[in-house]
Amino acid sequence: MALAFVAAAAMLGTAWAVDGVSYENGGAIDLTAIKDNAVYKPDTNGAITVNISGDLGAKNAPNTNNFKIYGAGDGAKGSTNFTVNWGTSKLYTKGGFTQIIAGGVGSNLKDSSMTFNSEETSEIYEGNGSAQKSLLLAAGPEGGIVSGNTTLNIDGKLGTDDAVYYLKATAGGLLNNDSLSDSIVVEGDSIVNFNADWKTGTECETALLAGPMIQKEDVNSKGAEGIVKGTTIVNVDGGGSVREMWAAGALLNVGTPSLTIGSAEVRILKGTVDDTVFAGAEIWTKGTATILGDTSIAFSGGTMGENDGRARLYAGHDVEVESGKGYINGDSHIKITGGKGIRYVFGGGLAWNGTTSETQSVVRGGSNIDIVGDGGLSALTENSMIFAGGRRMANSKAIASVEKNGTVTFRNITKAYKGTISGQGTQSSYPTKNDYIADYTDSVSGDSVLVFDNVQADFSGATIVEMDRIELSSGTKLKLADLGGATVIKLTGNWTNLGTPSALTLTKAVEQDITVDYSEATGIVSAAFNEAKTELVVTCK
Repeated sequence: MALAFVAAAAMLGTAWAVDGVSYENGGAIDLTAIKDNAVYKPDTNGAITVNISGDLGAKNAPNTNNFKIYGAGDGAKGSTNFTVNWGTSKLYTKGGFTQIIAGGVGSNLKDSSMTFNSEETSEIYEGNGSAQKSLLLAAGPEGGIVSGNTTLNIDGKLGTDDAVYYLKATAGGLLNNDSLSDSIVVEGDSIVNFNADWKTGTECETALLAGPMIQKEDVNSKGAEGIVKGTTIVNVDGGGSVREMWAAGALLNVGTPSLTIGSAEVRILKGTVDDTVFAGAEIWTKGTATILGDTSIAFSGGTMGENDGRARLYAGHDVEVESGKGYINGDSHIKITGGKGIRYVFGGGLAWNGTTSETQSVVRGGSNIDIVGDGGLSALTENSMIFAGGRRMANSKAIASVEKNGTVTFRNITKAYKGTISGQGTQSSYPTKNDYIADYTDSVSGDSVLVFDNVQADFSGATIVEMDRIELSSGTKLKLADLGGATVIKLTGNWTNLGTPSALTLTKAVEQDITVDYSEATGIVSAAFNEAKTELVVTCK
């Protein structure tokens, strides 16, 4: 008798409750039967699977319903592992908001995870183009505490061209305006693993966020808050495409909420990013996001798309509302070793608006941009632009700064480069356009440094601006048009037995006084420009 009961439970699967009424059908939810404001919650917690079936709405008759599906009950404890099999379902909405949340409401969890699978003919589409409402996936809870990690795995295939518009995925959980909790805390790491092969077409509107997403009004004169004490990480290792990503999470639309993150990372191995990558947070409120440590972007494969030429990497925050603030207390890092299609690289962040009050996107440490190997150089487009600092709206009070040194390094390069390298930032008139109308010359407060480490190449076609110092390692034989305003050349490494190499050749004579510093190098007897001031000759021991 006991064995028969166990077998029956396995066949039935998870029991669900919707709107307080028992709903039990083997862990499946039929989209065609969903009513407006329906809320689905499992009767048990732990390892839960839900199979989605049916279609809701159509492109010419989109659905307007809101509904939520949870992977755990209210106040859940222990760990949750929620698997969502989307199957071939199609969701077309117009103003409706579908939310699938792994961790439950106000939970106290050890770990929380979600795996989202879909098949090739499925579609998710926001019919009226208002975006950000079709589908939200959250691996963490809707408020509460996770003592370990939160992880969101996105797998499978999804649809034909333009099949995803709009999907927003966050590993860190969320707070909505109707959430009962005022905070979400992840004491470990918060991770998104995008392994999917999605065909998202020209209207791709898909966003990945590792940190929490907060869109809740102030509570008792105090803003709602999201905290990740570890690292927020976005891993892109799928063959499909996404629109954009913010590793640290998001503050959206209302109130003065806050985000506090330990450190933030983006790792792009393959696939396509159609628009923009931020290592920091998306800030569309008067709130404040703070990263206590460093940020980093590692681009080793994949493609940055040509969506209006907006193939941008930012190591900082995206701050686009008056009085919004984003801070990185440590350093920012971007390392490019492979891939293709990268047009714009920023060691800082983006600060927009700031017409009536300051909008701040600040790196309190230094910025570091590394282009490594010929594979890393080939990842940049021919007209690419590299900025050690940030980007702000022109003629505004916006601040997109790096408070310590801004360093751009080319390492182990043999190929020519013809792009732009700036030791500062830039300004433009509109965030989605690329009209860089003036140099943002006080974006980097420390030294602006351009490093060539074992570079044997012709960079004379490159435009170099706003540099304080150029550093050349042993083994470097470089050709430049000019020094981009630098007044110091520093030699590093061991030059013993290298003879009398021409470490640097210029296509026109140096006009300003140049200090050649080899005090930290070894094996150098002397280093000076030739009489024509076009060649830096090093005499080695």
